[in-house]
Amino acid sequence: MKFFFTILIFCFCSGGLAELVEDFQVIRIVDGDTVYASLEGMPYMIRLVEIDAPEIDQPFGEVAKAYLGELLSGRIFSAELSGRDRYGRYLGRLYQSGLDINREMVNEGLAWVYDSYVTDKSLYGHQEIARKVGKGVWSVDDAVPPWEWRRMGLQNEDLRH
Repeated sequence: MKFFFTILIFCFCSGGLAELVEDFQVIRIVDGDTVYASLEGMPYMIRLVEIDAPEIDQPFGEVAKAYLGELLSGRIFSAELSGRDRYGRYLGRLYQSGLDINREMVNEGLAWVYDSYVTDKSLYGHQEIARKVGKGVWSVDDAVPPWEWRRMGLQNEDLRH
Protein backbone atom coordinates (compact mmCIF):
# COMPACT_ATOMS: atom_id res chain seq x y z
CA MET A 1 0.00 0.00 0.00
CA LYS A 2 2.80 2.46 0.88
CA PHE A 3 4.56 1.55 -2.36
CA PHE A 4 1.40 2.50 -4.25
CA PHE A 5 1.27 5.76 -2.27
CA THR A 6 4.89 6.48 -3.22
CA ILE A 7 4.13 5.92 -6.92
CA LEU A 8 1.05 8.13 -6.64
CA ILE A 9 3.14 10.90 -5.05
CA PHE A 10 5.70 10.58 -7.82
CA CYS A 11 2.98 11.05 -10.42
CA PHE A 12 1.66 14.14 -8.67
CA CYS A 13 5.17 15.57 -8.32
CA SER A 14 5.93 15.07 -11.98
CA GLY A 15 2.95 17.24 -12.84
CA GLY A 16 4.13 20.17 -10.75
CA LEU A 17 1.82 19.65 -7.77
CA ALA A 18 3.47 19.54 -4.36
CA GLU A 19 2.62 16.77 -1.93
CA LEU A 20 3.85 16.19 1.60
CA VAL A 21 5.59 12.84 1.98
CA GLU A 22 6.48 11.66 5.47
CA ASP A 23 8.99 9.26 6.98
CA PHE A 24 12.02 9.86 4.79
CA GLN A 25 15.18 8.47 6.35
CA VAL A 26 18.44 10.36 5.91
CA ILE A 27 21.11 8.34 4.15
CA ARG A 28 23.69 11.09 3.62
CA ILE A 29 23.96 14.86 3.60
CA VAL A 30 25.62 15.84 0.31
CA ASP A 31 25.96 19.57 1.00
CA GLY A 32 23.89 22.42 2.43
CA ASP A 33 21.06 21.99 -0.05
CA THR A 34 21.08 18.32 -1.11
CA VAL A 35 20.22 15.15 0.82
CA TYR A 36 20.18 11.46 -0.03
CA ALA A 37 17.22 9.78 1.66
CA SER A 38 15.15 6.65 1.45
CA LEU A 39 11.46 5.95 1.70
CA GLU A 40 10.36 2.35 2.03
CA GLY A 41 13.81 1.32 0.80
CA MET A 42 13.61 3.46 -2.35
CA PRO A 43 16.44 6.02 -2.72
CA TYR A 44 15.71 9.71 -3.27
CA MET A 45 18.16 12.52 -3.93
CA ILE A 46 16.39 15.67 -2.75
CA ARG A 47 17.45 19.21 -3.65
CA LEU A 48 16.09 21.82 -1.24
CA VAL A 49 13.95 24.23 -3.26
CA GLU A 50 14.24 28.02 -3.39
CA ILE A 51 17.64 28.14 -1.70
CA ASP A 52 21.24 27.73 -2.79
CA ALA A 53 23.87 26.85 -0.18
CA PRO A 54 27.59 27.42 -0.63
CA GLU A 55 29.42 24.72 -2.55
CA ILE A 56 31.46 22.34 -0.38
CA ASP A 57 34.78 23.90 -1.40
CA GLN A 58 33.38 27.42 -1.10
CA PRO A 59 33.67 29.41 2.17
CA PHE A 60 30.91 28.22 4.54
CA GLY A 61 30.23 25.14 2.37
CA GLU A 62 31.27 22.63 5.02
CA VAL A 63 29.52 24.68 7.71
CA ALA A 64 26.26 24.64 5.71
CA LYS A 65 26.53 20.88 5.19
CA ALA A 66 27.18 20.30 8.90
CA TYR A 67 24.26 22.53 9.93
CA LEU A 68 21.87 20.75 7.59
CA GLY A 69 23.07 17.51 9.18
CA GLU A 70 22.31 18.91 12.64
CA LEU A 71 18.83 19.99 11.55
CA LEU A 72 18.13 16.50 10.24
CA SER A 73 19.86 14.76 13.14
CA GLY A 74 16.68 12.83 13.98
CA ARG A 75 17.30 11.08 10.67
CA ILE A 76 13.55 11.03 9.86
CA PHE A 77 11.96 13.96 8.02
CA SER A 78 9.07 14.97 5.80
CA ALA A 79 9.37 16.62 2.40
CA GLU A 80 6.97 18.57 0.28
CA LEU A 81 8.05 17.33 -3.15
CA SER A 82 7.34 19.47 -6.19
CA GLY A 83 8.93 17.66 -9.12
CA ARG A 84 12.46 17.04 -10.35
CA ASP A 85 15.25 19.21 -11.63
CA ARG A 86 17.29 18.73 -14.79
CA TYR A 87 19.68 16.43 -12.89
CA GLY A 88 16.87 14.10 -11.83
CA ARG A 89 16.92 15.21 -8.19
CA TYR A 90 13.59 15.54 -6.42
CA LEU A 91 12.81 19.12 -5.46
CA GLY A 92 11.56 19.59 -1.96
CA ARG A 93 10.94 21.68 1.09
CA LEU A 94 12.07 19.65 4.10
CA TYR A 95 10.46 19.58 7.54
CA GLN A 96 11.47 18.02 10.80
CA SER A 97 9.28 18.38 13.88
CA GLY A 98 7.44 21.25 12.18
CA LEU A 99 10.60 23.21 11.35
CA ASP A 100 10.94 24.42 7.75
CA ILE A 101 14.53 23.31 7.07
CA ASN A 102 14.92 25.35 3.86
CA ARG A 103 13.88 28.56 5.64
CA GLU A 104 16.14 27.74 8.59
CA MET A 105 19.17 27.49 6.30
CA VAL A 106 18.42 31.04 5.09
CA ASN A 107 17.75 32.25 8.67
CA GLU A 108 21.22 31.11 9.72
CA GLY A 109 22.94 32.73 6.75
CA LEU A 110 23.97 29.35 5.37
CA ALA A 111 22.02 29.59 2.11
CA TRP A 112 21.02 32.33 -0.26
CA VAL A 113 17.51 32.73 -1.55
CA TYR A 114 17.87 31.28 -5.05
CA ASP A 115 16.68 34.24 -7.13
CA SER A 116 16.14 32.21 -10.29
CA TYR A 117 13.81 29.71 -8.61
CA VAL A 118 12.21 31.40 -5.59
CA THR A 119 8.42 31.49 -5.32
CA ASP A 120 8.11 32.20 -1.59
CA LYS A 121 9.15 35.86 -1.52
CA SER A 122 8.99 35.91 2.30
CA LEU A 123 12.38 34.16 2.25
CA TYR A 124 13.94 37.49 1.25
CA GLY A 125 12.92 38.99 4.60
CA HIS A 126 14.68 36.17 6.44
CA GLN A 127 17.76 36.61 4.27
CA GLU A 128 17.82 40.35 4.96
CA ILE A 129 17.68 39.77 8.73
CA ALA A 130 20.55 37.27 8.52
CA ARG A 131 22.52 39.76 6.43
CA LYS A 132 21.91 42.66 8.83
CA VAL A 133 23.09 40.69 11.86
CA GLY A 134 26.04 39.15 9.98
CA LYS A 135 25.15 35.48 10.22
CA GLY A 136 27.01 32.84 8.21
CA VAL A 137 27.93 33.97 4.72
CA TRP A 138 26.88 37.49 5.68
CA SER A 139 29.71 37.70 8.23
CA VAL A 140 32.16 38.48 5.43
CA ASP A 141 32.08 41.32 2.92
CA ASP A 142 33.09 39.34 -0.15
CA ALA A 143 30.65 36.39 -0.05
CA VAL A 144 30.02 35.00 -3.53
CA PRO A 145 26.61 33.43 -4.22
CA PRO A 146 26.95 29.75 -5.20
CA TRP A 147 25.47 30.27 -8.68
CA GLU A 148 28.24 32.82 -9.41
CA TRP A 149 30.85 30.49 -7.84
CA ARG A 150 29.73 27.70 -10.18
CA ARG A 151 29.55 30.02 -13.20
CA MET A 152 33.12 31.20 -12.56
CA GLY A 153 34.25 27.57 -12.33
CA LEU A 154 35.69 28.05 -8.86
CA GLN A 155 34.42 24.75 -7.45
CA ASN A 156 36.59 21.66 -7.37
CA GLU A 157 35.56 19.42 -10.29
CA ASP A 158 35.75 16.35 -8.03
CA LEU A 159 33.20 17.78 -5.60
CA ARG A 160 30.40 18.51 -8.06
CA HIS A 161 27.16 16.68 -7.38
